Amino acid sequence: MPFTNDFSLFSMFILGLMGAGHCIGMCGGIISGLSAATENRNNQWRKIIGYQFGRVSSYTIIGLIFGLFSEQVNNLLKIPVLPVISAGLLILMGLYLSRLWMALSYFEKLGGFLWKRISPLSKPFLPVRSLRQAIGLGAVWGWLPCGLVYTALGYSVSTASALASMSSMLAFGLGTVPATLLVGAASQKAKAILNSYWLRYPIAVLMIAYGVYILWGLFFAEQVVHHHH
Repeated sequence: MPFTNDFSLFSMFILGLMGAGHCIGMCGGIISGLSAATENRNNQWRKIIGYQFGRVSSYTIIGLIFGLFSEQVNNLLKIPVLPVISAGLLILMGLYLSRLWMALSYFEKLGGFLWKRISPLSKPFLPVRSLRQAIGLGAVWGWLPCGLVYTALGYSVSTASALASMSSMLAFGLGTVPATLLVGAASQKAKAILNSYWLRYPIAVLMIAYGVYILWGLFFAEQVVHHHH
């Protein structure tokens, strides 16, 4: 399939990075909590890294589960449904980043409902006293309903390959790490840079263009459809 290429991984990483402002809003609170809860500085870093590790692992596992599922579905389908979805999501991601159309925020409303079910699972890990609890909290938090994560996941799934789906969720997860590590003053500065037009727009345009390019390839170049690995 022509969809699982380096650009996809790059876009996923960028989505994680650019969604930074968003992640800081959702996860920043936890990280500040992890920081505040521990007097001992190096212990605190261990916890924050443990939390990040748990969260990124969750994304990767989610990518694998959904990727395996989509591989099966794709084998049953004779038409390229998944690539079309992936292209559509790329275009949505671009619109979301450019702030032109925030359709993805609807995903979050759905997410809020799911989160009510998931959040009780994080209780055993709070307050975080050990590295194991930090990893556990991160792992539960990885399932946090966030439009960004859903988009990343939808895009991963559309690769119709468990490995590609897993690696794109890993790339996305790693992209979110810098933002969620920076808390306080640093995060505000990072947020300002990542939210700046000159950074947001070119990337948004790239994503939209890539989505359109995939669709064009699917519908106007028959050989793409027949070109299976």
